[in-house]
Amino acid sequence: MYATDTILTFGFPLGRLCGTRFRISFLMPLAAIALIWRLQSVELGVMAVGILIFSLIAHELAHLLVARSSGADMDEIRLWPLGGLAEPFGRGYFRDHARTMLAGPAINLLLAISCMLALPAAYLFPMLNPFDGFPLIAGEPMLTTACRMAFFLNIILFAVNMIPVTPFDAGVLLRTYMITKFAEVESRDLMIRLGLITGILGMLIGFVFDVSTLVAISAFVLVLQIHDSQRWYETVNDADDFSEYDFSDAPSTEEFYAAFDPEDSSYDGAPPQTEVLDRWRDRREQERLQQEEDEREREAAEMDDVLQKLHVHGRESLNSREIHLLNRVSDRLRNRQQH
Repeated sequence: MYATDTILTFGFPLGRLCGTRFRISFLMPLAAIALIWRLQSVELGVMAVGILIFSLIAHELAHLLVARSSGADMDEIRLWPLGGLAEPFGRGYFRDHARTMLAGPAINLLLAISCMLALPAAYLFPMLNPFDGFPLIAGEPMLTTACRMAFFLNIILFAVNMIPVTPFDAGVLLRTYMITKFAEVESRDLMIRLGLITGILGMLIGFVFDVSTLVAISAFVLVLQIHDSQRWYETVNDADDFSEYDFSDAPSTEEFYAAFDPEDSSYDGAPPQTEVLDRWRDRREQERLQQEEDEREREAAEMDDVLQKLHVHGRESLNSREIHLLNRVSDRLRNRQQH
């Protein structure tokens, strides 16, 4: 879900799994402390953290494997207490994207059902309302406690990721669907407004009914929506829309260079024979031309990488700097065609 690496998405590297970088959010240690505090037991808290991390990895691996089966991929997986903060990038087919996004919650639901089948019905009913917390049973075998805990955590992960606001899976899927039907600016604007309203209402309900978990989740969703709105609106305001340009017929490197050709000049390259000032101007002009040439070569190389990334991973994978580069190039190409 969210490509920028800010304090909200900051994480610690865990290495690679299935060829993809794994990072763990700074919120995970905080969640571990909260679990230990709520359970009033280091042993139960550590067990809950272990089950949570296992469930999150299974959730994200489901995203990754289904994405790769449809020709998409995930450059990085960032684990936070309710899933991941990095979205898979595909070829733009909504059907494939829907399967990818629903794969994570489906795995959590399957894990919950597997645990449910191993537990008596009397153990399940007290856990159907996640806001009541995890009920502890005195004298219960550790294996049964672990099974109940796995059911409880996975049913929460499934339910939360079905909330239709970003960064949850259903919200990302809803945003993708809206982008296929409406303008991207309008779709993202509506999703951000929906997320802001949901976050505010969630905090109010949590305060009224004294549900600290709901307050914490809603607060993070609210802050994340504010951060996403600032990043998105800055990109829209600073860059012109390049949706009119057909990137499927991407310019070659030669055409790209031509788009940057300087205007014709009467300068013939011959150094003046007199006047120190003219020689200094001539030297500065040569330095300027060399700098422009170096800049064209650098941007041409970057453009090739950006177009390849756009073709393979889709428009969602581009950051604001790459979007600005595409805008500049498309503007120059359109100007050449008009003149």
